[in-house]
Amino acid sequence: MEKLTSGLQRLVDLIEKDQAHLTVQKAAKLVEQANISEDDLQPWADYDHPVKDGYGRRLAYHTDKFEVMIMTWNPGDFSSVHNHGYTQWGAVQVFGEVMHQVYSNMGEKFRLSKKKILRYGSIAKVNNALIHQMGNVTTQPYLTLHMYGANEPHQTVTADMKIYELETGCIRKTQGGAFFNLTDEEAPVTDQMKPIDRETFVNQAAILVQYYCRYTPDEIRERRLPLLRKLENMVCDKVGT
Repeated sequence: MEKLTSGLQRLVDLIEKDQAHLTVQKAAKLVEQANISEDDLQPWADYDHPVKDGYGRRLAYHTDKFEVMIMTWNPGDFSSVHNHGYTQWGAVQVFGEVMHQVYSNMGEKFRLSKKKILRYGSIAKVNNALIHQMGNVTTQPYLTLHMYGANEPHQTVTADMKIYELETGCIRKTQGGAFFNLTDEEAPVTDQMKPIDRETFVNQAAILVQYYCRYTPDEIRERRLPLLRKLENMVCDKVGT
């Protein structure tokens, strides 16, 4: 594992000093106190990540109770809709203008409940109750810092992550990144989603169309079919509002 930069080392030291008492609020405060700069993240930048992944994801530090990751976002990159596995407390600090979308699984339908731009340097709180999606809608690449923690030891704190696949209505479980188009071997289907709100699906369809445009038609022909079928049903008024 690569040697930590000074800002990331400050964050790790702060976490380890107060780990027994951490909450989501305290975790965000520790990220702020660590005074991390964009330069602290550069050794883990991955601007050449595979198109298939949708964004770059590299682990900078981990124990059995917390992980520190660096994500790289090129223009147009988006994560899938996901939660955070065993994470009980955590925070994300952004070093760019980040599109952040929060989803609600409460009520009769799965829906997009909040959509906003996180400004450079801002910090967002994270735990396993958060279902969200991040993406780069700017013309410049940037990095984000992600810290995930749990009060009990786990082999991987972010394991058992759920991906909400709106185009198929499936919930998948993954031990890796929140990527689109994961296979059954990479992320087996564990459940089905409740009905999806119409505007929420349309918003996600626009993101997926942009993602599919990165491929040649033959590369993505089969994977795009669920989205196209669902859009066709919507035009025929088979998807409720």
